[in-house]
Amino acid sequence: MTFKQYYWAHQKPFPPVKFYRDIIRDILAVTKQPGKKNKDLVVLDVGSGLGKYSYELSKRVKQVVGVEPDRNTFKLAIPRKNLTFYNTLIEKFDTKQRFDLVVSGATLEHMPDANASFKRIFKLLKVGGIIYITTPNKLWPYEYHYRLWFLSYLPLSLANLYVRMAGKGKSYQDSSYSMTYFGIKKFFNQFPCQYKFVLPDPKASYLKYSEGSNIVRVVGIRLLKYFPFLWVFSKSFIMVVRKTA
Repeated sequence: MTFKQYYWAHQKPFPPVKFYRDIIRDILAVTKQPGKKNKDLVVLDVGSGLGKYSYELSKRVKQVVGVEPDRNTFKLAIPRKNLTFYNTLIEKFDTKQRFDLVVSGATLEHMPDANASFKRIFKLLKVGGIIYITTPNKLWPYEYHYRLWFLSYLPLSLANLYVRMAGKGKSYQDSSYSMTYFGIKKFFNQFPCQYKFVLPDPKASYLKYSEGSNIVRVVGIRLLKYFPFLWVFSKSFIMVVRKTA
């Protein structure tokens, strides 16, 4: 099966290829490292899933390695010449290779031991290398994985009951590890790094595939730009983290 056949076989309910292409372009723009060209980057994609982001990355960089813990998802990802996938937890991923860029897109909220996961990620990252992270804000009232209001506010036992009563599954645990604004700052303060929160371009075409009203989204981005204290209430976080030692 070619990638094109694979892509269209798994198209629904996914956005078009342009969605992934535009996001990768923005990721590479905000993670630009002085003196390094995109074509020379070796990239690690943590929680690579079906491999769609990895595939678009592989067209722009030297090499991409995807790590995906879910066996069924991993089996659908298709490698190519400079794209390799491994089925393992990131904290158990063993390689002598070191990476210029690590992409962790919507994975932090699924990590039961984020400390162990990111200790391994930082070890795999070159000094001066960048981690690009997206993750939901625990304080955002609408939990987008299960599409339930205030789910992330509840103790796990009550959250599990809520999920079952809503007919959304048996447990919330897999997606229950999101952090607050202050929590995620405290988390990264323990590592040898510098970090910043970044905003997407409110005109970015891929934002139309996000949950919620486009007007609310654009206004929210503008407010965060001029009033950074509002990050506490942001829907999600985009972070660029640079390893310093």
